[in-house]
Amino acid sequence: MKTKLLAGMIGAAMMLAPLGFAQDDQKPSPTSQERSADKRPSGMSDDMRRAVEWERAKDRAAERQARLDARSGGGTERSADRVMDDKDPGRKVKDTKAPGYRKTDKK
Repeated sequence: MKTKLLAGMIGAAMMLAPLGFAQDDQKPSPTSQERSADKRPSGMSDDMRRAVEWERAKDRAAERQARLDARSGGGTERSADRVMDDKDPGRKVKDTKAPGYRKTDKK
């Protein structure tokens, strides 16, 4: 009983599968401007279109970051060219556990 049911289900699926994968042969309606605008050749390939969209997104992100930096006080605190006010180099630290260290080398 179970095998007949399984075989029937598989057979039905195989019979109906072409209907699910059939192509839509309908032509776009001439009154629809959206579809005709999308199908119009623009002279750009898909890769070029994606590259242009990526550049625009990158520009928008840069503008957004500039606005955030301007709002937070100019962004001078976060800049990478900071100058250390304290010119004291500190004291020299000797590594007493180094392999070639001798106690007679003290100054």
